[in-house]
Amino acid sequence: MKLTPFTFQKPDDRPFMFTSFVSTIDGKIIVKEKGYWPIGSGADRDYFTWLRAHADAVVDAKNTAVRFAKYFIRRIHEDMYQGFRRDLGMPPLPEYIVLTSNPDEELHKVLKNDHGFETTILTPEAGSKRVSIQHLINYLVEKGHTNVFIDGGPNLIAQLLEVEVLDEIHLTIAPKIFGSLPDKTLTMVEGILFPPEKVPQFKLLSVDKLDDEVVLRYSLPRLTDHAK
Repeated sequence: MKLTPFTFQKPDDRPFMFTSFVSTIDGKIIVKEKGYWPIGSGADRDYFTWLRAHADAVVDAKNTAVRFAKYFIRRIHEDMYQGFRRDLGMPPLPEYIVLTSNPDEELHKVLKNDHGFETTILTPEAGSKRVSIQHLINYLVEKGHTNVFIDGGPNLIAQLLEVEVLDEIHLTIAPKIFGSLPDKTLTMVEGILFPPEKVPQFKLLSVDKLDDEVVLRYSLPRLTDHAK
């Protein structure tokens, strides 16, 4: 698969917000046991790195950051990512934003790194129990970000879908079936069951083959005519 620059259509009042997941055939993105990661292939990792290199900022919720932040910080300092950023005419590093109501020692520990890279920790506004999507958008607009990659997790994705601000989803289907046990697996969206009349409907923009994997690119209908 040839990696060519993506074109994103920014909404008038906020940044373009996009995400990427790799899922098994039976819809699992995480298993809470060792030995199941990574789900995708090396080719999928390269695609994911290329896609994320387009972002001015990358956003994680706390639980995802605790699990994966050290890998993210390492990856954005690697030659491949840095080369992608140069090819795209981007500054070397994006802003990394973690949303949490509890910036505890565990979070600060995983964010420590040898690169001197600093993470922005965004906490709720006064009187709120969690960081609202509007609070996040206000911050992103204030910072002047245009393209924002939502790294996770599934509950954050659900909140973005609920208010219809997740503009694009890139989904890799890996040729695996994990099965399921209670509290052991996660899908792309957790914490919300949309009523039938409010189920988010995306449009398929493209299908690409990576050996035995398939990459599906979906966009909100209002952006379909502008994406390329």
